[in-house]
Amino acid sequence: MSSTDEVASYLQEHHTEHADLALWVRSLLLEAEPDFEQRIYRGWEAVGFHHPDAGYVCGLFPRPDGLQLLLEHGAVLPDPEGVLRGDGRQVRTLPVPDRSARTEEYIQRFLDLAVLDGLERKSTRTRN
Repeated sequence: MSSTDEVASYLQEHHTEHADLALWVRSLLLEAEPDFEQRIYRGWEAVGFHHPDAGYVCGLFPRPDGLQLLLEHGAVLPDPEGVLRGDGRQVRTLPVPDRSARTEEYIQRFLDLAVLDGLERKSTRTRN
């Protein structure tokens, strides 16, 4: 587990171009899910968020072309507006272009859905 200060320092030092936006998204994630455990993945150049019951839910991936919020099981989440990116069997990313109310709404919606999905997955595994 990485401390809040360690994550902030990592983002500011290694992802200066997207640090402010990434720190904003991280604050939204932690406000919505205070029990999230944060982990720095230096090899992936990302910060992951683990829920105590739902497991790995999402990660912040600063990239040269912008900040992405990766949703580990995003392929199963309802996305009627088509804002999620990716075509694999499991992962989807939500581009995070700015600190707008619309971006915040998308982050909150997909985070809620992703945590619920993770809880359902765990519940299904324990019943079988």
